[in-house]
Amino acid sequence: MKAAFTKVNKYIFDPKAWSWNLPAGITCPGARECLAKANRKTGKLTKGPHNKFTCYAAVTERFPSVRDRVWTNLEAVKGQSPEEVAETLECMPKNAKRVRPHTDGDFFTQDYFDGWLLFIERHPDVHFWAFTKSIPFWLNRIDRIPGNLVLTASYGGDHDDLIEPNGLKSALVVYSQAEADHLGLVIDTDDRLAAYGTESFALLENFSK
Repeated sequence: MKAAFTKVNKYIFDPKAWSWNLPAGITCPGARECLAKANRKTGKLTKGPHNKFTCYAAVTERFPSVRDRVWTNLEAVKGQSPEEVAETLECMPKNAKRVRPHTDGDFFTQDYFDGWLLFIERHPDVHFWAFTKSIPFWLNRIDRIPGNLVLTASYGGDHDDLIEPNGLKSALVVYSQAEADHLGLVIDTDDRLAAYGTESFALLENFSK
């Protein structure tokens, strides 16, 4: 199996969009409330000590084909320099117009994050968007984010304290429409607000304990 992008899931507004995925939890250094990891061989889920809700992506890794894909992708970029990461990502389909890095996984090192920035800069006609709890990597390059990349800081991680002071667009998991209304947040149901919105928003948790 070679490293590859895959089509996004049915919950995302553009069924023709693509995603690049990595193992959940394993590549999520900032995860806290959602932290969960699927065993590479068995798919058995292990939750982190501060887990409050189940990571949807980790749940999908119960399928061997999904595990094979995300681990193949990780092995293709692990330990690479930014330039090497950018070159690896050139396996992106030529007809791609919208790409979401990581419906599964996250930016797991600064070099990996920087590699994405290089790659995105080289594809100005493609629109990219991503959620991340790896806030320090983002802030280290805050002045270098390409205009065709929209990042959303995901609350529930180890770096929540960096989100508001730095004015980052964010997403907060809520458990009901009423909770979102109370907080004055619109719920993003299909990634449109994540991909193109400029304001912070809510995500409705569907896998609560």
